[in-house]
Amino acid sequence: MKLKAGIRYQAVELVQSAAAFCLIVGAIIVAFNLLSFTKISQMTLPSLGFLPYILMPLLALATFSDGVRFLMRMGLTRSQTIASTVASLGAVCLFLAVVEAACAAFVPFWPFAQSLFLMTYGPQNGPLLDFLFTFLGCAATAALGLAFAALQMRFGTRRVVLVTIAVLVIAASQLSPWAIADGWTWLFALAPGASLANPFALFVVVIALGLLAAWAASRRYEVR
Repeated sequence: MKLKAGIRYQAVELVQSAAAFCLIVGAIIVAFNLLSFTKISQMTLPSLGFLPYILMPLLALATFSDGVRFLMRMGLTRSQTIASTVASLGAVCLFLAVVEAACAAFVPFWPFAQSLFLMTYGPQNGPLLDFLFTFLGCAATAALGLAFAALQMRFGTRRVVLVTIAVLVIAASQLSPWAIADGWTWLFALAPGASLANPFALFVVVIALGLLAAWAASRRYEVR
């Protein structure tokens, strides 16, 4: 019962935040289309398709620290707290993916000017793959945000940031820019002959690693 109450508390708050985000983005899109229609301005419709992938780690960072403290004070165990947070963030990813798929299916200009997946891989892939890409992509970035928040709580912000920067610098020094570019294009199926399954598999791996890191970092966290 406590776990259900925790999920309900977090999920409702996070989905409401995501709904407000969608309304703001929708208002921006409508405003740009009205300006273009009336020829008051020559501004083109901006591609806002990447914004959900930025929203999710921000939500994870914002909700995890306070959520863990609140839920553990309610009597939930660490495992239940993490499960509640993961389930709530998953609900937001599902909500965003449904909105994305619905827009791709029913808004005529969406596949050509708004959907990150359909613009990159072509509108012939359809709303179903768009839904899956959005869901897994948002879940992957949320998992990274969750891992960072948990590590931050355990080891402190300065240490986590310094270690992250050090890892990135070492990786960049060991790999040539061409190798990084080739690996990036292959992982996201932008290279000739690369499978479209690559980005989906990448998202699943990132989700698993992020959740594992968050769980490991939260095991000994004490509420103060």
